[in-house]
Amino acid sequence: MTAQRPTLGRDAAWEEYATLLRHDLASFAVRCFRELNPRTGFAMNWHVEVVAAKLAAVRDGSIRRLIVSLPPRHLKSHLASVAFPAWCLGHEPSAQILCVTPGLNADGPSQA
Repeated sequence: MTAQRPTLGRDAAWEEYATLLRHDLASFAVRCFRELNPRTGFAMNWHVEVVAAKLAAVRDGSIRRLIVSLPPRHLKSHLASVAFPAWCLGHEPSAQILCVTPGLNADGPSQA
């Protein structure tokens, strides 16, 4: 069986979706989450959009320093360490990105 070519309407819808993913970090983060966790539902909330907007402002240079402080299980690692670097590299493949966490060192978890 051969694969069918998408119709023109589906091509246009796909292009519109791809444009949304390129320009909106929150939408890109949702797509990343669904790709990485196909059996887990994604519950969009206002804080995801706020963090995504702040990270997008970091990328465009209007914010130079950003600390993301959220309770556990609120997607801060997914947003800041998975989706954001991938989104940035999609825009600028030669970008250099450094992800830092205070909880690990060469000997294991830190004793805070």
